[in-house]
Amino acid sequence: MPPTEQYGLIFEGELLPVRSLRTAWLLALCLGFTGADRFYLRRPGTGTLKLLTLGGFGIWWLIDLFRITKEYAADGASMPLAGTNSLRRGLRMASTILAGALVGALFCAVATPATGTITATVTAMKALLNPTPPTPVKEWVTVAEASATKPPGLVVTVTGKLHIEYAFTGPAVVYLQPAKGPALIVLSLIKAHKGATGVTVNPGTYRLTVSTTGKAWHLLVEEYRLRR
Repeated sequence: MPPTEQYGLIFEGELLPVRSLRTAWLLALCLGFTGADRFYLRRPGTGTLKLLTLGGFGIWWLIDLFRITKEYAADGASMPLAGTNSLRRGLRMASTILAGALVGALFCAVATPATGTITATVTAMKALLNPTPPTPVKEWVTVAEASATKPPGLVVTVTGKLHIEYAFTGPAVVYLQPAKGPALIVLSLIKAHKGATGVTVNPGTYRLTVSTTGKAWHLLVEEYRLRR
């Protein structure tokens, strides 16, 4: 199990498997009243509470359908959920339609005046048939990619929050060199390893440097931001 150095600290451990956005949303939809989605996302404490309250009497169940589709949604280990940006938008739209249908049904059940009920139904149908265009959302953007056949280049980060996926066949050290100041070690391996890690640096431009004895390797640096 390779040690990894981040922020001047060295620790050992395998990265936890990434949870699926689609699976988490389906669990929240079908088994949300049992807290199954919370247990899947490594949140046993709130999962138990959600189970005991039957999904927070339905309110928590509905909120989690939207929470899972947020741009920075992550599990209890702070690992981003695996899923494409189009899937995220689709699930958010499905949650909106479901919420609208539930609100419409509840309104129809408690509304006494027939005219008010008809008006609310027509309004809800118009909202479903002519939904408001979604606002621009963030997605993972590749800011650098290097391999044994592709030399490293510059890394331009806007947010400073980077996600690095790597595969090395030998010991390796990865640096980010700013225009001024010392180089930052973002990855240090003593033997071949494949995985992913997240680092936080100051926004700006850095030169990516990779030092490894392995003959076959690959490195991908991504950032969660609006694609331009």
